[in-house]
Amino acid sequence: MDHKAVTGQLAKILGRDSKDITALIDGLATTMRDNLCDMNTVALPGFGEFIPEKEDEHIQNDLSTGQQILIPPSINIKFSPSAILKRKINDRQ
Repeated sequence: MDHKAVTGQLAKILGRDSKDITALIDGLATTMRDNLCDMNTVALPGFGEFIPEKEDEHIQNDLSTGQQILIPPSINIKFSPSAILKRKINDRQ
């Protein structure tokens, strides 16, 4: 699903205007981004957890040139689905 499809489906389910849903999605994305950047786990009950994991900078060898490359530090996000979400997905199959 793309952004437009998600917005349309949520607007239909919630009985709200698409502009309201877009504002809600933008607010959720901003809140999640800010918290994950601060290394805080974001838990959505019944859906799952987004867990930030910091990867330190490290040196990696480029196999094609043999040159060493410094890889900058980064934050990777791990998603851990809730038991409820797993059960609902498995029940649909």
